[in-house]
Amino acid sequence: MTSLKRRTISIVLVAELLCAIAFSGSALLHERRARMRAFDVTLEGRSDSLLGAIQDAEDVDDNVTVDPTELRVPKQDVFAVYNRGGRLLGTSALAPKELISVRRDGFFDEAVDGRIYRVYQRSAMRIIDREEHDGVGLQRPVTIIYAAPLDHVWAGILGAVSFYVGVSLTLLVITAVVMILLLRRLLEPIHALAVEAAGVTSNSLRFVPPESALRIGELEPLARALSETIERLRQAVEKEHRFVSDAAHELKTSIAVARSSIQLLMLRTRSVEEYGAGLERVLADNQRIEELVAQMLLLGRFEEGQSGCQTTSELAAPTERAIKNLLSFAERNHIAIASDLARGLQVPLAAEQIEILVSNLVANAVQSSFKDALVQVSVMRSGDAAVLQVRDWGIGIAAEAQPLVFDRFYREDTSRSRDTGGSGLGLAICKSIVDTACGSISLESVKGQGTTVTVRLNVVA
Repeated sequence: MTSLKRRTISIVLVAELLCAIAFSGSALLHERRARMRAFDVTLEGRSDSLLGAIQDAEDVDDNVTVDPTELRVPKQDVFAVYNRGGRLLGTSALAPKELISVRRDGFFDEAVDGRIYRVYQRSAMRIIDREEHDGVGLQRPVTIIYAAPLDHVWAGILGAVSFYVGVSLTLLVITAVVMILLLRRLLEPIHALAVEAAGVTSNSLRFVPPESALRIGELEPLARALSETIERLRQAVEKEHRFVSDAAHELKTSIAVARSSIQLLMLRTRSVEEYGAGLERVLADNQRIEELVAQMLLLGRFEEGQSGCQTTSELAAPTERAIKNLLSFAERNHIAIASDLARGLQVPLAAEQIEILVSNLVANAVQSSFKDALVQVSVMRSGDAAVLQVRDWGIGIAAEAQPLVFDRFYREDTSRSRDTGGSGLGLAICKSIVDTACGSISLESVKGQGTTVTVRLNVVA
């Protein structure tokens, strides 16, 4: 597993090391140039001293010679003087031939026996015997070669560069230590965030972002996102727990009702007609249990498919079928159903989902309506949306209960469930279906005046 801290330290140290290498290389070039220039000036000065040591020769064949008493040079230096004809006039003791050979004027390096010399060759004019020739003197052209070893120069260059390298390496070590301490301090909010997140379990869905993480601009969005995500997870888990609890309660109640019907039959001997009526009640109770389980499975199926519907359907036709299926139910309750359905609106729902959606909404409206009332169903287009609206003029829903009606197993009047067969899942199923299509469902109601449920779905071109 890669460590962010180690990677950061490694990157910075490698960058610093490259900078140190570049700095040391630049220092080496600069020191070499500066010291070689200074050494060349020294060689020029020594060659001037050598020129001053050239005197008039006593030998008739020679016009000039080198006077060793006038010359003071370091013992490791090498020199040679040639006249115009190329004859050697004077040289240092044991001078290597490679160093005193005449080549070109200027500076150049020469290696002799593993030792590097800096060689300076110049053509000069020595003027002598000024007093004897009326102050004009005799002009004697000569070639001077002067060479000195570079050992001490390179020692100075390497010493200076070594100092620079030592300083760079020291700063590199100091930087590494400081970075480790600083990164440990800077990464502490991430560690605190990880520790807090690690404390989140299925039994403790509680996450409080550390203040140290919230104070850092780069970590604050992550900390808040984790907090919001875990809060949504906590709400979802609580919702599931409530669902299981409510489902268990509903099933227990329905089973208790069926059991009490059976126990009532067994209290005493009854006639065939009484047994038949009792069994019919047991069958009705069992049917309510079966319908409850079917609705729970249906809700679970729709909630699993909330990533989006892959099927599109025309809205009016399934709506019309659902209304026809409920006409007999409405007639038994003395309720009329009227419809106004716009055709040709394609929505991102399967026909089966539309029928279930409309059936639940219309069935709720019929059950909530007063005797001889009307339920109005309409389908229309509004901009880019298809609008399905179911309206009744019934008992209505209290304002404080309206935000809860789409919750699972919620019933404003729990006493109605046994008579009407309501389970409190109808509107929850409707919301799940609408959420599948990324639509919206809303409710407006006035107590004692009726309810209007509005579904908005995107129209598919």
